[in-house]
Amino acid sequence: MEKKDEIKLTAGKSADLVKAKMISVFIGGALLIGCGVVMIMGDTVGDILWLEVLMGLFFFTGGLFEFLGLSKPLKDERAAHIGTRAATYSWYATLVLMGSMAMVFGMGGGHKITMPQAVGATLIVMVVSILLLNWRLERTGDLE
Repeated sequence: MEKKDEIKLTAGKSADLVKAKMISVFIGGALLIGCGVVMIMGDTVGDILWLEVLMGLFFFTGGLFEFLGLSKPLKDERAAHIGTRAATYSWYATLVLMGSMAMVFGMGGGHKITMPQAVGATLIVMVVSILLLNWRLERTGDLE
């Protein structure tokens, strides 16, 4: 009887930890998106803004593996495959954005982009793409 209660308590603690890490991903993502918007609109990067970016990265990456299904207790083959695909597609979208910015703003033309604007756009694309792609792939399932 005591063993069963101990297992339930342990499962409850791990479920609470997973919920906390999932919430951490969304809080960190919201913080990173907000910082990205401030960087793009304000065209500035201050010490406080960089501290907020670091805090957002800390919260976002702190629970990312649980969110993507790559670590226990949520780890299973299907979730890991979907999470890996979402991360890969997000990386590809970010790479395309950075290449496009380099081509459009870096190689001629009258338009220029500042470093805060480029970092802000990159942060927004990274966070939004991984969250949306993971959500979309979970809904459609594993088609391969």
